[in-house]
Amino acid sequence: MKCPKCGAELTALPVQDIAVDKCQSCDGIWLEYGEIKKLRSSGLARIERELEEEHGNPPTPQAPLDGYQRCPQCVDQGLRSNYISYMLPVRADHCVSCFGIWLDRLELDKLLEDKQLLDTVGNDNELKSAIASVVVRMQQSE
Repeated sequence: MKCPKCGAELTALPVQDIAVDKCQSCDGIWLEYGEIKKLRSSGLARIERELEEEHGNPPTPQAPLDGYQRCPQCVDQGLRSNYISYMLPVRADHCVSCFGIWLDRLELDKLLEDKQLLDTVGNDNELKSAIASVVVRMQQSE
């Protein structure tokens, strides 16, 4: 698969039982449908930083892009942007066909931090509802 940002080949790297597809050139990450939910519920933190420390940034062959922000899996689908967080603003790109998600550098770590912050809120449903409504209003104002 090619990186939707720079055209480099994505490298499959293991994180628990998931193989995340990482661009060694621009440090973006492609997650297939359901993988972000598994990672957020795993309790892991700093995944991107650990991958960087363990695997570094070996040179990767780059190829020309067929269009900006194309789904690496579907190829003919463009990626759409939206916020997928509650406490910290993280704007991710997703495919409307396969439901995969493209995260730019350090956005995965930010999403994991967002989940930890949300969990500290506890079971206070009123506060969670208020936070969710603020996110919806932010999305509507764009």
